[in-house]
Amino acid sequence: MTDRPAAFGWAILGTGTVSHSVAADLSIVDGARRVGVWSRSAQNAESFAATHRFERAFTSIDNVLAAPDIDIVYIATPHATHARLAIASLEAGKHVLVEKPIGVDADEARAIARAAEANNRFAMEATWMRFAPAYIALREDIAAGTLGDISGVRAAFGLPFGHPESERWTRERRSSTLLDQAIYAVTLARDVLGEPLKVSSEATVRADGVDLTLHATLGYAGGRFAQLAASMVTYLEPTAAVSGTNGWATLAPPFWATDRYRLHAGDLGEAFGEPIDRVFPQQGFGYVPMLRAVHDALSDGATQHSHHPLSDSVAVLQTLDTIRSEWTVTASA
Repeated sequence: MTDRPAAFGWAILGTGTVSHSVAADLSIVDGARRVGVWSRSAQNAESFAATHRFERAFTSIDNVLAAPDIDIVYIATPHATHARLAIASLEAGKHVLVEKPIGVDADEARAIARAAEANNRFAMEATWMRFAPAYIALREDIAAGTLGDISGVRAAFGLPFGHPESERWTRERRSSTLLDQAIYAVTLARDVLGEPLKVSSEATVRADGVDLTLHATLGYAGGRFAQLAASMVTYLEPTAAVSGTNGWATLAPPFWATDRYRLHAGDLGEAFGEPIDRVFPQQGFGYVPMLRAVHDALSDGATQHSHHPLSDSVAVLQTLDTIRSEWTVTASA
């Protein structure tokens, strides 16, 4: 007889688009009890709870954190609130999964890590890309030397999410293409090439300080480099590629949530004439592997996940902080 997986009660803070996708994927994760959802709007909370079959709707954060049947809180509120809510949840004895970015800078990520350790609770940034089967397989190919010695990374994430003066993006919310889109490109670059030795970057920034587009080059020893770009007001081909001395691999769009990549390796004839497509069927909206990984970690009594420890989140945010500090800024029209 197979043991049933451990059950954990989930609460979701925030009822935006990503929360709907995560809630739908929770419904196909064994042992995930959909206990509560919070919104400042009672109507939004109740509608979300009804749609995704959560047991209760909340308009009080304190009531969420006091509920004994809630084990883990998924935080998908504006960036500026992530650290405050994560630390409050950890101090209330809850585990946390925090939508990326886990904080608006490396200092906030470190504060969450300290709170998790102090309260012996699990904490992780919801960087679903790191748990996607295609991404894991690509990293395994790289580690096995399939592409030879890695020489470069290219990644872009540019999609127009609305008018550049949209109220959706505000300085108070810490809206940012650096934190929303570029975080994936930087994660890929760091996973493949490690800590950059130098950074150069330019950005287009709205008058109130919200960055709308950017591009950056990360430099590494031996002439290796990563070229990265992000935008929330225009299209930038949402693909990525990793190149080396024995070939290259291209991640199909959107690279941060792809289910496939094309491998070109070997001599010139093989690389151009015999590419290999590696395809990994996606479950749900793509969050299922990450959510299952969280359950596995909780079942093991772990306070971090080996695929995505908090130290990696801190390191990525430190690189984002450096990119921001290096900007040559162009004001938006």
